[in-house]
Amino acid sequence: MLKLIRLEIKKHKMFGYVKAAFIANIMMIVLACILPIIDSIEGDSYFIDYKMMLIAIDTMVRGTFIVFSGVLIARLIIDEYKNKTMHLLFMYPIKRHTIMLAKLILISSFTFIAIVISNFIVTAAFYGINSFAHFITDTITMRIIAEQAVKVLFTALFSAGLGLIPLYFGMIKKSVSTTIVTAVLLVGVVGSDINGFSLFNVIIIPVTLAAIGFMVAYMSFKNIEKVDVN
Repeated sequence: MLKLIRLEIKKHKMFGYVKAAFIANIMMIVLACILPIIDSIEGDSYFIDYKMMLIAIDTMVRGTFIVFSGVLIARLIIDEYKNKTMHLLFMYPIKRHTIMLAKLILISSFTFIAIVISNFIVTAAFYGINSFAHFITDTITMRIIAEQAVKVLFTALFSAGLGLIPLYFGMIKKSVSTTIVTAVLLVGVVGSDINGFSLFNVIIIPVTLAAIGFMVAYMSFKNIEKVDVN
């Protein structure tokens, strides 16, 4: 399995996605610094402490990499069905289940790891910049850090599952655009934050959606040995 995952990484040049994730991190750091400035100009009091900033950062990171997950599904799975290269893969003396599982593990692992690491990078960068720019005057405590670390781990896990939902819609018509649009819509509906409230904060919603995502992944290869590649 690990060998197949390494081959997928090499085949699809996954380090290019790592570079894209790094660029996305830079953009999120810039946005995180701009948010309290805009907040101050407009006379609002939303981004006045680290608790609210960490929520904003987590929301940005989560949304970004759920979309990334949709892009990876489109590239690693849907596009290969569409271009008939999946047929060639299934001709190899390797079970179809194993090939598909390797792809799904790679996609969900990338999503999970990217969300965890990016949360750390963006938060650390914002803290460093804020220490001399003073966007907010609040101080961050170990309790806040510990609570956020636990929250990030759970949201990353839920997002890894939720990010697999676009696979279902993409597989219906073998459409790359449908896969990516579905990921964007999911972020828009579930990930948007309105005055501190997000559907993602209602624990049953991300848990249910993550379960649906993992179920979609399971169904995608459950009967794959008996299904012809169209």
